[in-house]
Amino acid sequence: MHLTCIEAEKLYLRDPKIKPEDVKILQEWLKKQPHLPNLEESQVIIFLHSCYYSIQATKKTIDCYFTRRTLRRELFNLPTEDTIRKAFSVGFKKILPRKTPQGYAVMISGLVDHRPDRYIFNNEVLLLNLLYSLHIFQQGFSDGIVGIIDFQGGTLGHLARVNLSTQKFMIDHLQEGIPIRLKSIHMVNTPSFMDKIMAILKPLMSSKLFEMIQVHSTLDTLYKYVPKECLPEDYGGELPSRQMMQEETLKEVFDNLDFFRWHDSQVVDESKRIGQPNITQSTFGVEGTFKKLAID
Repeated sequence: MHLTCIEAEKLYLRDPKIKPEDVKILQEWLKKQPHLPNLEESQVIIFLHSCYYSIQATKKTIDCYFTRRTLRRELFNLPTEDTIRKAFSVGFKKILPRKTPQGYAVMISGLVDHRPDRYIFNNEVLLLNLLYSLHIFQQGFSDGIVGIIDFQGGTLGHLARVNLSTQKFMIDHLQEGIPIRLKSIHMVNTPSFMDKIMAILKPLMSSKLFEMIQVHSTLDTLYKYVPKECLPEDYGGELPSRQMMQEETLKEVFDNLDFFRWHDSQVVDESKRIGQPNITQSTFGVEGTFKKLAID
């Protein structure tokens, strides 16, 4: 079991474009940022790769990532065992074991329990954050990542339980903080009111992110982006079933509690920040739930 991160040497070998001298520049910069936590060398490399080797963009991304994790700890920090089990009993989330021919990792999200009263949006966000942080920092970067959101079983009752503030927060975090190269987002088994969802989401995200979204009426069009050999058998694929992978993922989480506790300790101390923060609680600025919006 890894308590922290993948070895830096493996990442240098994985991508020769990562220059040790650029990593050194970032490490020296971090020493002059007393508000930021100590980072492993491999974490610095992962952030640099996600920003396509731009040192300035990497600095901003590192600050955004750890600032947001500190401001909304309830969405990131290791919860109780009971909360983890409840989240897994409602939602399915998995970074699949096989990459696309382009070398992209595939993350899929969907429902296990279709009852809206069991759906706690913040718990599902928390589960997503646990899994991607574990994958990124223990497995290292991929050439890109593709997201699949499965709406099977989703109803207006689920939509009414989505917190708009948290949704906007996570969209901003995806765009500015998470150290991945997002390539596309694919929505499958979509409901009849999908156009209303898209209309609500559009003003919450950049045009670049919105253009990454592909809505599929059948799985056949999904296969053009994510071939069958990369998908669970539930989607006509060659990988094990979602249920089997769900059990493996739950075990993986409990096997890595020490990793999550370590990552949770990487917090920002605003009292030590030099200058003004770019992100504060007031930055989030969207309150309420979808229940309060007219969707018909």
